[in-house]
Amino acid sequence: MQPIVAFKRGHPMEKEKVVQVIPARKADDDVEQKEKLRVAAYCRVSTEQEKQLGSFENQVEYYTRLIEEEADWKLAGIYADEGISGTGTRKRKGFQRLMDDCEAGKIDFVITKSISRFARNTADCLVYARRLKDLGIPILFQKESINTMEASGELMFTILSCFAQEESRSISENTKWGIRSKFQQGIPHVNTLRLYGFDKGSDGQLRVHPEQGAVVARIFREYLEGYGTADIARHLRQEEVPGTTGVCCWSSNTVRRMLQNEKYKGDLLLQKYYTVSFLTGECVRNEGALDQYLVTDAHESIVPRLEWEAVQEETRRRRAYCRAFHIQKLEAEDPLFNKIHCRACGSMVVRGYGKKGRAPFRRCRASCRKHCGTMTRTVFTEDELHLSMWTAGQRLWEQRAERLPKWRARLKSPEASPLEKVRAQQMIDWMEHWTDTEEKRLTDEQIRRTLRYMIAGEGEFIVYFLDGSEVKVSV
Repeated sequence: MQPIVAFKRGHPMEKEKVVQVIPARKADDDVEQKEKLRVAAYCRVSTEQEKQLGSFENQVEYYTRLIEEEADWKLAGIYADEGISGTGTRKRKGFQRLMDDCEAGKIDFVITKSISRFARNTADCLVYARRLKDLGIPILFQKESINTMEASGELMFTILSCFAQEESRSISENTKWGIRSKFQQGIPHVNTLRLYGFDKGSDGQLRVHPEQGAVVARIFREYLEGYGTADIARHLRQEEVPGTTGVCCWSSNTVRRMLQNEKYKGDLLLQKYYTVSFLTGECVRNEGALDQYLVTDAHESIVPRLEWEAVQEETRRRRAYCRAFHIQKLEAEDPLFNKIHCRACGSMVVRGYGKKGRAPFRRCRASCRKHCGTMTRTVFTEDELHLSMWTAGQRLWEQRAERLPKWRARLKSPEASPLEKVRAQQMIDWMEHWTDTEEKRLTDEQIRRTLRYMIAGEGEFIVYFLDGSEVKVSV
């Protein structure tokens, strides 16, 4: 090969440049065999409907066959997500696994059906496509005929990604409009999979589940009998009562949410939550940002309306009690927990334990810190406290001729609140079944159901019952 010699114009003998052409060398296929591309496919369907899941299975089968039929391709894997929206990537485990394998160098080429299958979020589309492009891994979108490694691919990809996101936004807005239109007509949109106590009938209406409904009624009844949410949850766990998923996993929060759920009294409060952004799918409680719709007597109730309302009042009463006396909780296995107050300083009288073998006692919490100096005696025995409560109950029974008509009148009074009516009925039942026991001691259940709190002094006690009765006794 002769070099090409160039001369300066006007200087025929003076050399300036030498340009030598090096011919291209074709790869010898017999000597060096081209390595096959490791090709992966990503497919996704965004609904759990049976028809769409069939499409999902067809996609997996199609891409497997397509890659295996290409002589220069080698199957690196089929990555798939089913029943998951494409507006985000956090919940798409198949997509995340695809990205991890690409960054690990296990994949050379990615195929997917369309941009909307890859992601409906423009930002996600661009971020992940450019991340793969930086790794030298192209993405082929079959429907749009776009290869991200080609010069025109980036522009078309960006434009069509915006269209895909706008399509997702339009679908989301249409879906929300349809649901809200149903709300305005009182038509519920309720997921019964996690709603304990109800099934959905063939007409779409809520139907009471017999076994679960009995458990719901029990939870409301025990709460009004003085038990706390943690106590009720513990009882259900001890009896191995199955929850919504069939597994026994009761907690205090679960019981608390059930006690606040208006569906158990037959009503429906629609649009309690709403989605902030169709891209993130973040769902928040509706605190007035959007209209809510209350449908009264929408379906069969599990709990009488009066009982449900009484539970809400009782919850507010317990919270107010805790705030007033600066305590964190009122419920415990001990029925007297945080219900006895020192007459001198107002502090709680708490349980204490002496030496081994000595009976437990109660003493003013302030006296433990030597802050209660107005009383010479701040320690009370368990027997003394229980005797004072039994004596107060005996006093009510002796006055039953006067008190029973007042309680019965309260049951019929339109001015009485639901909780006042429930407490009146409980007092009537208590007095009608009162027995003068030799032990002169109330049961734990009787204390929980009737005692509001007690003020303890030197030999004198004032017992306040939940119906509002006040009895002063000396023991």
